[in-house]
Amino acid sequence: MVTLWFPFRLPDSHAGRPSLGWFDADGQVPCGLAGAPQTHKEGIMAGTRTHLLLALVAGAALAVGGCTATTARPSPSASGLPTASASGTPTPAPASSPPASSPPASSPPAEPTVMPTTASATLFYVAIGDNGVAGPMVGCGDSAVAVTSAAITYTDPVEGALRALLANHTRAVGASGLDNTLWQSRLAVASVDRSGATVTAHLSGTLTMGGECDIPRIEQQLMLTAERAAGAPVAITINGKTLTEALSLK
Repeated sequence: MVTLWFPFRLPDSHAGRPSLGWFDADGQVPCGLAGAPQTHKEGIMAGTRTHLLLALVAGAALAVGGCTATTARPSPSASGLPTASASGTPTPAPASSPPASSPPASSPPAEPTVMPTTASATLFYVAIGDNGVAGPMVGCGDSAVAVTSAAITYTDPVEGALRALLANHTRAVGASGLDNTLWQSRLAVASVDRSGATVTAHLSGTLTMGGECDIPRIEQQLMLTAERAAGAPVAITINGKTLTEALSLK
């Protein structure tokens, strides 16, 4: 802001001559000029140079503007700087929110673990000449009959049931009148493979049959016992051959 100053005459109490002074539009005496009256001759000369002095005074007012003027300061909000709260603590500008994290990928289900179990198993034997009355028709007019075994310990139900069936080397099954057509064979469960819904029991050892009618009887004893334990279809191999190939008389 520019402040204009105007000359005025002051009486000189000592010499009886007027002196020249300066004031602004509000009647204020400029800093640095107050109390410096001038002589009559100097006042006359100053009057002829009024316009020049006005320009010089205006420039001096700008140069020493700190005496009467204030310097405008930029607004903190306009400059992007942190603003101060009423307590004087700077308040930082709000930070942008971090992107939402993606939910973790779901992990695959854990493979089931079969713990050792002690329980009875369902085994199948043959009722010779029953003609499908006591159970499914098999062989030469015979029936396959389910029998509950004594308690056994196993980690795989298919392995446990077949192991119990193959461990019986007597032909007659107690006083039930049922026949065990596997009694002469010496077979053991080598492994049980599970791939999805497919279950394969691998047997190894010696397979002995008493005649042609023993082929369907042995087949049904092994298949029905394994499938009841698995609750699903089961494929059986003997010494690397399919059950059909191993039972073939050719």
